[in-house]
Amino acid sequence: MILRFLEKLGRKKTVLDRGPSHPKYNEAKPWLNRYYLLFRYRPKWFPFNILIHEMLDDDHGEGVHNHLCPYITIIIRGGYWETTKTGKHWRAPGYIGLRSANNFHRVDLEPGTKPMTIFIPGPFGLRRGNRAEYGIDFKTKIK
Repeated sequence: MILRFLEKLGRKKTVLDRGPSHPKYNEAKPWLNRYYLLFRYRPKWFPFNILIHEMLDDDHGEGVHNHLCPYITIIIRGGYWETTKTGKHWRAPGYIGLRSANNFHRVDLEPGTKPMTIFIPGPFGLRRGNRAEYGIDFKTKIK
């Protein structure tokens, strides 16, 4: 019910699995529904935001990604597999993850599920290096 209300207020965005700069952008498909609880367009000076993510599909490709800023994620429905430099881990409802902006990971869903998380991105400007890498070897690449 709250998600429909947020959608009516213009606070829902469907995020595609690749952006316009990707060479196969024409094959893009919905990856997650993002609902903005606090700011639809967060000012760069504000230290955080609060979002709900409804995941629709696995992370794109074989690679891993990091985020623009440190974040907290709280799983409120379903669950997912998260691959990090320490291995592949099941993240069940109630899981709370705190990550730096430089933490590479990927998320894979169980078939037929749509996990939901509260996602709290922190301050901008704390990430170093690339946004994503493909074919990464966590044993040798992650610092």
